[in-house]
Amino acid sequence: MPNDLKKLKRIMRQANYLTNQSPANGNKAYAMRVAWEIEKIREYLRSGLVAFSYSKVNGDCRTALGTTNPLLIPAAAIPKSTDLELPRERLGLITYYDLDKDGWRSFYFYSLHQIDHVWTFNSPSTTSSTTSSTPPAGSLS
Repeated sequence: MPNDLKKLKRIMRQANYLTNQSPANGNKAYAMRVAWEIEKIREYLRSGLVAFSYSKVNGDCRTALGTTNPLLIPAAAIPKSTDLELPRERLGLITYYDLDKDGWRSFYFYSLHQIDHVWTFNSPSTTSSTTSSTPPAGSLS
């Protein structure tokens, strides 16, 4: 299956799940917008390093530096599957490798406060940098 088709299928599955979840509460357009935002966050994580903050389940604010890019994750921590699917990837849940904690972490999209900075790595020798001033999915509620 081509990557674009896999991506669209993943977004549609995510939107379908979110339609019946709070805060979407049956609003399909809102759920689709949030599903695209979740995919954008996951693309940022796949492309390089992301500095972001979110609320933990206990209410504490957590600032993290994370990635899902296999070039930036220690070899022992890379998932064993051939297509590098993330461990515990679930609908509404964003999983990432935390470079500060040296381990896999996850948070729900609605707890995201903001993305502070994105460093993308197109190849091992090139780096570009982006700062996001608009908080994505977590602020849509």
